Amino acid sequence: MRTLASTIKLELDPFHLARIARIDAEDFSLVRRKVREQLAKQGEPASEEFLDEGVLALKQYYVVALLDPRNQHAVSDTIDPFWHFHILDTKNYFKFGEEVFGQYIHHEPLDHANPVEVARVRSLYEYTAGIYGAMFNYVNPAFYPPALSDTRLICFHNKVEASEVHERGLFAVA
Repeated sequence: MRTLASTIKLELDPFHLARIARIDAEDFSLVRRKVREQLAKQGEPASEEFLDEGVLALKQYYVVALLDPRNQHAVSDTIDPFWHFHILDTKNYFKFGEEVFGQYIHHEPLDHANPVEVARVRSLYEYTAGIYGAMFNYVNPAFYPPALSDTRLICFHNKVEASEVHERGLFAVA
């Protein structure tokens, strides 16, 4: 199984390394179980490899928010259930956000009936896909494909505003 650190191709300072270690140390066993249960209800069994890759993809999404805090990012529809189930563990998710980002990271669902918002989130997704390429030497295209159709665009998160993270961002405002 790949480690989160092994997928990152950037040279990082101790601040970022410590936060990434915290992301990697998070207990995602409840997330794994909930995704497995949801897929089983849909008649789609989830292999251990799928769950491993999904958790890794979620961790990478958190790294994107950490290293590029000045920008919003859109998540793929395949990673989204992993993020949802992490958020639903509210006490742990809140603590995780405070320790990694210095704040709670809100989930912003997309209103598909609003074409302006759909276009904006498509742009965010395309930007995020590019950042993935800049940050990681491994990205599973099943979890973060280079492009998504409008119907597969799901949600995004806002910029990280906590000054200790925001000031250490590695990328400019897009």
